Amino acid sequence: MASKKNFSRNFHLMNLHNKLYIRTLINLIMQIYLGIMDIIEKYYLDPIRYGTGYNVVNTLTYAVILIIVAALLLKLIEKLKIKIDKKFIFALLPFMIFGGTTRALVDGEILPHTPLLITPGIYFTIAILTLCCIAIGLFLRRKYDFNRILLFSGSILAGVNIILVVINIETIKPLLITSGLVLIIMMPIYLFTLKFETFLNGNLYLIAAHVFDASTTFTGIYFYNYWEQHVLPSFLIGVTGAWIMFPIKIFIVILALYIAKDIEDENVKNFLKLIIFILGIGPGTRNLSRIIMGV
Repeated sequence: MASKKNFSRNFHLMNLHNKLYIRTLINLIMQIYLGIMDIIEKYYLDPIRYGTGYNVVNTLTYAVILIIVAALLLKLIEKLKIKIDKKFIFALLPFMIFGGTTRALVDGEILPHTPLLITPGIYFTIAILTLCCIAIGLFLRRKYDFNRILLFSGSILAGVNIILVVINIETIKPLLITSGLVLIIMMPIYLFTLKFETFLNGNLYLIAAHVFDASTTFTGIYFYNYWEQHVLPSFLIGVTGAWIMFPIKIFIVILALYIAKDIEDENVKNFLKLIIFILGIGPGTRNLSRIIMGV
């Protein structure tokens, strides 16, 4: 009898211990879950909801996502045996304009504020649309020029957005200021490449893309009281002024081109140039579209 009672008591204690263990484990899981949700709310969702710009956490996250997606896209392009050259890069220009104008139209509430049309969802949306057009181009390339198909399909998408932007224009002064700044800054760089043969020759369009982006940032902040959303540029602009974006962007592009010149694989080298081009044209187009629409 004593043995049976001891067994029953031990079983009861073990039951209580297991219940306490399970309850503690559930509480721990809930605390971790709530902590993760708080981080997601604070660093990812709130900046989107309230338009407070980027922070260190979401900036690093989006950078990692960009690197991973870029690596996967390069593998896919190589598998599809697509030649990445200047023609291919410029064939994708309308898609960059489409992406930038889409973000501006969402900012202005002309297009709906949905996860697929805001950061980071917009990057996947543009990538999927571009890949669909690439697939069409590959299917038709026996009869038609592949890059022309890309250019044409991208131009349709960009054209619709450009019409929406034009309809909602409030002033063209930002366009004139930005164009003037790009011309003034690019002219001496262009003259330099005429006189000296360097790795910059043939790559001026990449510098111009980032000078364009810097010009839209400078125009928006200096003339129209806009503010920089990205973490590091915002800090530098706060310390020195919006003009700092010109030397920084030119330096970074030149440094990237200097490093890229020793890459033997032409597809990899030109893919890097494509990424550089996108990172200049995309944000610059968004900035300019927002400013001329008064968004």
